[in-house]
Amino acid sequence: MFFLLKKLFIFSLMLMLFAIPSISSARNATIKNVSYSVETTQHGVQYLHVELATNHPVEEFSANFNPNDKSQLIFRIKDARITSIPRQEKLDGEIGRKIFLQEVDNDYVQGKLYTKGELTNSSYRMYSFEKDDNHKTNGVAIDITFAGQMGANSSANSNNSNVQIGDLSGKTITIDPGHGGSDTGAIGPNGYTEKEATFAISQDLANILTSNGANVVMTRTSDVDVYAPNASAANELQARVDVGNRASSDIFVSIHCNAFTNPSANGTETFYYAGSYNGQRLASAIQKELIDTNNLRNRGVSTANFYVLKHSAMPAVLVETAFITNYNEEAMLSDEQWQMQFAQAIARGINEYFNG
Repeated sequence: MFFLLKKLFIFSLMLMLFAIPSISSARNATIKNVSYSVETTQHGVQYLHVELATNHPVEEFSANFNPNDKSQLIFRIKDARITSIPRQEKLDGEIGRKIFLQEVDNDYVQGKLYTKGELTNSSYRMYSFEKDDNHKTNGVAIDITFAGQMGANSSANSNNSNVQIGDLSGKTITIDPGHGGSDTGAIGPNGYTEKEATFAISQDLANILTSNGANVVMTRTSDVDVYAPNASAANELQARVDVGNRASSDIFVSIHCNAFTNPSANGTETFYYAGSYNGQRLASAIQKELIDTNNLRNRGVSTANFYVLKHSAMPAVLVETAFITNYNEEAMLSDEQWQMQFAQAIARGINEYFNG
């Protein structure tokens, strides 16, 4: 009898569980596809129509232009996820340049839509839609309308290195773009390589520092090995250290991307050599600015016995900007706007070290 009652109880419990509506399916709208088209209003004005198709209705979303760069529309979709679709999509090129997506804390999707002109409150709208096609498509759409008002005031070219961070006159700074040439470094899930990301960020960083008076020395100025193709790690790394030491640099900054076998690994971390007080100061200043800028997981400031940190004659740091093996962070690292933001953050940290 006891076993019969036990089975009835378990069976009743299972019925109750099945009767409860699925919360996760209602909450998590997965973005399956991004598409766009250029449409024309009844008044003959062209506008960009972007659709983000989802598997469930989207209940909460918002959009605002970036007050610091009005060519960027920043939008959020709550309780949403992204499938294996690319995190970046090129758009028409005339009204919109590209769209960038990232998951944030498994709670919402944040996106940036880069336009060719300055946005106002009346030049965009975001709304949900439902199509009664064969599979009943849900999603959100964004319409961008400029009515021909592109003009010379467009901020589409705001991604420049003429950023004032402070007076660095008299300072010699060695920048070391990690990897290069025969060494690709880590490779992201979409094929973007660490050597590409580190070089792009380093170039932006060099331009910013130079425009603020610094004497910048690069360990490499193109996609090459510093010592020789397929050289030993010791020879390659010593060649990089030699560049900084010969220049009697005040600091040495090595730019890298992190990587891990688990693609969910994420965040930013900065290293210095144990016992180097100024190395710690520099690493802490750069790490703070990076986290304030990219809002990624703060993995902190740590000591490490990396070759370039140990053998540099000046305070040295190695910056792990983000995980290239993470879908979202690879998309950031391969994005020109984000590359510039990483560079600006590192530059502000360097200025804080010298002038703070």
